[in-house]
Amino acid sequence: NDLTTMIRPIIFATALLSSASCSTAFAPAATAVTTQQQRTSSSTITSLTPLKMSDSPDSPTQLKIQSLVDDNPVLLFMKGSKLFPQCGFSNTACQILQSYNIDFESVDVLADEQIRQGVKDFSQWPTIPQLYVCGEFVGGSDIMIEMYQSGELGEMIEKAKADMV
Repeated sequence: NDLTTMIRPIIFATALLSSASCSTAFAPAATAVTTQQQRTSSSTITSLTPLKMSDSPDSPTQLKIQSLVDDNPVLLFMKGSKLFPQCGFSNTACQILQSYNIDFESVDVLADEQIRQGVKDFSQWPTIPQLYVCGEFVGGSDIMIEMYQSGELGEMIEKAKADMV
C-alpha cells in the first residue's frame, strides 16, 4: 500500500508530461507561460511571457471569494450543492466532509461562471472541487482523500470545529 501511494503520483506526473496539451492544462494559473518565437536572420529566439490572471486580486469576484473563505471555517467550492453534487469528485469531497459530522458551507461554481474561474485564479489550482479550512486552501478531492486516509484532514477539521464554538 505504501509503495502504491508512492508510485501513483509518479505515474500521474508521467502521464501528464507525455501529453503537451495536458502538461500545460494542469499548470497553476500564476505560473503558466506562453511561448513566443521570433525569427532572426540566423536563429530562432524563444521568449516566455507570463499569462495574466483573468481577475486582479482586488476585483469584485476575488473580493467575494476572499470574503467567503474568511467567513466560513470549512468551505467547499464544488459543482452542484452538498445536497446534490453534480460530479463525482465533488460528491467524494462532500462525503469526506460529511463523515466528520461538521456543518460546512458549499458554493456551487456551476451557478456563477465568474466564481468558477475566479476560484481557480484565487487558489492557483486548476480544478474543482476546492476545499478551504480555517482560511487555508487544502486542495481538491484527491488531496482530501490522501489527507483523510492519513488522519491529517481530521485534525484540520477538529481545529475548525473548535474555532466555530
